[in-house]
Amino acid sequence: MPEAFDDYRGYLRAMIAYLKATKRQFSYRYFSRVAGFRSPNFLQLVAEGKRNLSNASIAKFAHGLGLDAREQETFETLVMLGQATTDAERNRYYLRLQKQKKSAGTGRIEEAQYAVYSEWFVLAVREMLTLPDFREDPAWIARRLRPQVSVADVRRALDLLQEVGLVVRDAKGRLRSSQTKLSTGPKVRSLAVRNFHRAMLQEAAQTLDAVATNKRDISALTFVLSGRQYDLVCARVEQFRRDLLDLVDDGEGEGEDAEVYHLGLQLFPLTRSGD
Repeated sequence: MPEAFDDYRGYLRAMIAYLKATKRQFSYRYFSRVAGFRSPNFLQLVAEGKRNLSNASIAKFAHGLGLDAREQETFETLVMLGQATTDAERNRYYLRLQKQKKSAGTGRIEEAQYAVYSEWFVLAVREMLTLPDFREDPAWIARRLRPQVSVADVRRALDLLQEVGLVVRDAKGRLRSSQTKLSTGPKVRSLAVRNFHRAMLQEAAQTLDAVATNKRDISALTFVLSGRQYDLVCARVEQFRRDLLDLVDDGEGEGEDAEVYHLGLQLFPLTRSGD
């Protein structure tokens, strides 16, 4: 069923394997004849990412695959999501896909995982659990967040974190962070993470005016890099992140003046190749 996928090409590859195993007459040529395509291997080209689908082709594919009306609607959304060119489009089609999955009784955990990254404050709430004065009081949490969010948002964040297993209750019933990692599909994960990075960049810009200079550290470098140097810088940044995680895991963050911080490192081109 298309509801089980977030990548329409992956769905097509799975359907091809299924049809080959269950229908002796199935072949790429047979599919093209049933669906009404002149190219005998159009299905293969699309599944391998060498061709895209038009709106008219989507309906033909649905017919060739034997999809019912609900499955065709979901397949169309998968195609639009997979062929979207901006994150605004991807988010719109992803949310539509989640509604379709929900109506089919699937996809709730994946939706929650997506929401964890798509709201900047959810992971911040998770980190707040380690603050020495933490209180499991949505109103207290909302006031401590910068910028402040609504109490309803905090309640939703706590529910999401527990639903995906990033927060659990210990033997005494207190909320604690777990070691669980999110496991959305690669396209959904990358979309949600881009939403997260975009939101955090906007929050960083706000701190220039809202946070005292002795409470923030924002700096930048602009320089020329070759391809080899770019790889070296990325490797250094990766090692730097690991070193920082070792530093903050030493327990000293439990001091009375501890606060939740976000560190963003950005490296991106300001010029484009003359080619």
